[in-house]
Amino acid sequence: MSNNTEVLGRECIVPLCVLNSFFALTAVVLNNVTIHAIRKMSSALLPKNLRVLLLNLAFSDLSVGLVVQPFYIIHLTFLFESHQGNYSQKVEIVFVVMATLFVCISILGVLAVSVDRFLAVHLHLRYHEIVTPKRVVSILILSWVISTIVSLFLIAQEYRDFLWIFIIVFFVTCLTTIALLQCKIYSIVRCHRFQMRAQQVQGSIQTEETRATFERQKSSVRSAFYTYLLLLACYLPNIFTYFVFMKSKEGIFKILHQYMITLTFVNSSLNPLIYCWKLRHIRRTIRMILRNIFVGRHSGTGSCRN
Repeated sequence: MSNNTEVLGRECIVPLCVLNSFFALTAVVLNNVTIHAIRKMSSALLPKNLRVLLLNLAFSDLSVGLVVQPFYIIHLTFLFESHQGNYSQKVEIVFVVMATLFVCISILGVLAVSVDRFLAVHLHLRYHEIVTPKRVVSILILSWVISTIVSLFLIAQEYRDFLWIFIIVFFVTCLTTIALLQCKIYSIVRCHRFQMRAQQVQGSIQTEETRATFERQKSSVRSAFYTYLLLLACYLPNIFTYFVFMKSKEGIFKILHQYMITLTFVNSSLNPLIYCWKLRHIRRTIRMILRNIFVGRHSGTGSCRN
């Protein structure tokens, strides 16, 4: 039975490594372009607080493809081997620590974006007075510190099982909180829409300004909502299979758990697509960047030939 399991595991290593290599490259390229596009955008097109939050989220996604997935590919090569040395254990520790760090940062980043969008539609005119860029940066620094401390505790083998359960409970709490925030945002946006329709007959300047602000917020709110749905689709299967994997660490459950870990990392490759899809100004900026890159290369090649 163990020989069949080992053979089955080795047959799954190659597709897992190929998948992680592809999505690691995709995450690095897409998040690099997204970070460059967000940095080039003016505050009039993208609010400063939202820009800082999206940069934080894009950087964590970039780190997943640049650091976590390469270590995961190395870890996979040792996972189903019968004789594992100290080197494989060190790689596993590095992978677990780095994966926990950047996955926690990603979840906290989505939570921060949802809280920011909730405050934007709830506070309305008082938003810029209460939610300042310095406070946003302070919260993000705190999230990095907490995630780093939690991930470093995983180095100790004796506390790892307890910490994994704590992290799972923390993830579920964050996902539930984001869901409640999204429901509240939906109700507030719906109420604002009804109010604007009731005031549309008046056609006042204040109503036009309110409508313009509402339209700008609506795209960012939708972006936060679809980012949350993507987070659910990529993380919930891994949380479910983890509890199954705790009871059965052999056979198909072990292999299925590795695929669910890969699905978790896929989230970092797909987040930039959500920004491009729902945030029009980021999409335009990325198009301009890519056009300048490819047109510049083409014109450069043509001039050399001439």
